[in-house]
Formats: sequence, structure tokens, C-alpha cells
Amino acid sequence: MPTTAQQHEPNGVLCFNTPIGTDQVTAFVSESSLRARYGGLAAACDDLESMYCLHQLEINAAVARRIRAGARQPVVLRASDL
Repeated sequence: MPTTAQQHEPNGVLCFNTPIGTDQVTAFVSESSLRARYGGLAAACDDLESMYCLHQLEINAAVARRIRAGARQPVVLRASDL
């Protein structure tokens, strides 16, 4: 499921859009949440965008679960959501 552009905020948060049905849902996930769930990456690709790309399907599924559970936009993912 492709997403639109990701934007790494200066505060260690990644903002991205993910398609849910016919809508684009804006979501945020922090670096600490990603690292808590997935750990670190090799030094050559140790950044939020790379971590997101490696786990994009699972992260997008977490956004979809939150929306189905009644979350409103923007969705903020926690480590426990992933």
C-alpha cells in the first residue's frame, strides 16, 4: 500500500500519509516508538525514513487499526500500536 511523502520533523517525529479506503490519513510516529518496536538499523541507514520504509506495511496497518477503533486524524502511533 503506497503512501505519500514522509516528512521527518526536527523533534524526532515522522509525519506521513497513508491511504485508508478512499481517504488519505495523516499520521505521526516518533523515533522512540519506532526504535522501541523495531530496534536500530545498520549505521548506513539508521534514520526514521529508512525504518519507516522497512516496516511500512505494518505501520500502515497500525494506522488502519486505530482509525477502525475510532481514532480521528491525525493519528499518533505509540509503540504499543505497532
